[in-house]
Formats: sequence, structure tokens, C-alpha cells
Amino acid sequence: MIPDKDQKILWARAAGRCSMPECRNKLTLNKENETEAITLGEMCHIVGEKNSKKSPRGISKMSLDDRNTYSNLILLCVHHHRIIDKNEDAWPVEVLHKIKDEHELWVEESLESKKLTTDELFYAETTDLLSNILQLQQWSWFIDNAVRHLIHQDFIDAADVITERLIAIDWPKSKPELKMAMENLMIAYSKYIEQYLEGAKPRERGEFYGPDYSYKAIYPNPNYGYESAKVDLWAMKNFFLLYKYAAKLNVFVKSVREHSNPFFFHIKGKFLIEDTLGTHLGHWGALMDTDSLTDIDKKIDEIDLQMKELENKK
Repeated sequence: MIPDKDQKILWARAAGRCSMPECRNKLTLNKENETEAITLGEMCHIVGEKNSKKSPRGISKMSLDDRNTYSNLILLCVHHHRIIDKNEDAWPVEVLHKIKDEHELWVEESLESKKLTTDELFYAETTDLLSNILQLQQWSWFIDNAVRHLIHQDFIDAADVITERLIAIDWPKSKPELKMAMENLMIAYSKYIEQYLEGAKPRERGEFYGPDYSYKAIYPNPNYGYESAKVDLWAMKNFFLLYKYAAKLNVFVKSVREHSNPFFFHIKGKFLIEDTLGTHLGHWGALMDTDSLTDIDKKIDEIDLQMKELENKK
């Protein structure tokens, strides 16, 4: 995935235009009667994204991480992207770098090139931090485990970083809606992991945390009914907090597309609750949009009340 910061630098230095000198068409178009822009351009890899003959200009010693940075990208229209990828021999790496350099020079000399502000770079870097630490590219793997109450150590560690960032960040004031979306996402994730750890423990094998079923090993256990009911309530609350996290994640992604980077997970669209084993949604392979449930906070409050009643009956 191309980091948000690199995307913004590429679009800014190319002035949102195709880099081919015979083209240089503007690659955004405002929708009729709307302020939202439609993006028509494509961020093309100069050295192919993968080290493979199937990836145009892909055979190279360049690392896979470096291939997704600004220095290896050129902004083109769809038409010229197809042209350079269909005929590698006519469009080698050196030629594409030359075209990119000349286009950016043309932008500086001919246009009032939009420079990235420190606020824009801050939000781009914070977007990258959240995307990477929450491993959004691996969402299906994360959510499939999470609905079964299995969390990898990496996601436990991520909560510590996010909690620290919430306290330490000095937020710019230029994008209040994006700021709010980021804060709400970070708070929702931190609360989810905090609640999860109240009833989870590391598994003996692997790097996952799972439900604490240690009470089952005690026989006879006079508190078996209480412990079992407590785990059930813990699992229910986990699911609703997980759902709330996913809902805030979708707000965050939409806000990034509206206020910072229109390409941010634009193909994926929404992040869904995926329940392949039917743990909570009732049947195998179930999918749920985060707009499906309402009154999540009310449901969480009801579970907290049941927990108090259970403690009182102990």
C-alpha cells in the first residue's frame, strides 16, 4: 500500500495532472452541484510493485517497501498508464524518471504548485501510523479472529501506542472533522482492547490471547455458574465494543477520503464485520455492515448492569 504521505506529495508535485508532456490533463473533476472531487488519475509504479516479470519493470534490486514511495511513483491518466505498462521496452525506468522530473519542473515554472502544509503532512503521517499499527490491510484476518475472541499480540501492543498518541498528540486545528474521526477511532480501539484484556490471557502456544477458561480446570468448582456467566457477558461486551471500533473505523476512512486522500481504501469501501464461523451473527460466513446495529452504547450499558447484578448475587 502506498503511504498516505507519499500519495499527497506525488499529487501535489504533479499538480494533479498527467505527467506526459503531450497530455498534462487535470486528473480531478468536481461532481455536479457537489464539492466532492472525482479522481481520474492513477499513481503508477516506475519500478514494478512486485519483483516479478508479470509486474511491468518489476525485475529490480529495489526493496518492496521502497517501490511504494514517492520516488518510485509517477502520476498518469488511465490512458497513459496502460500505454507504459503494455510496452515496457519503449518506457524503461530511466525514461519514466526523466518524464516525471520534467513534468514537476514544468509545474514549478508554469503553475502555482500547491505545497503541502505541515498540517497536511501531520494528518498524512497519522493516517499512515493508524493504518500500519492496526494492520488495516489484514482486516479480514483480524476480524475473523476477533469475533471468536482471539487477538494477536501485535494488536495488544498497538493499543499501548495508540493510548500514548492520544495523550501526546498536539492536534492541528485545520481539519476538525478528520481530527474528531481519528480521535474517536483511537478511543474506540483502546476501550475495546482494555475490555478484552479483563477476561483474556495468553495462550500456551502461539502469540494469541484468548478467553480465560481456567475456571473449567477446577473440579469441583463451586463458582462454576458464576464464572461461566461472567465469561459470557465478557464475550458479549467484547463483540459490541468490537462493532463500535469497526463503525468508528469506517467513519475515519470516509473522513480521510473526504479531507485528505480520496484514494484511501477507495476500492475496499467499508470495513465489514466478518463472522465466518457464525460465532455472533448466527450462520457461517456471515457479513454485517456497521450501520446495521443501533444503540450500541445502550447495549453496552445493559451488559455492565448485568455484570453488577451478577457480582451482587455471587
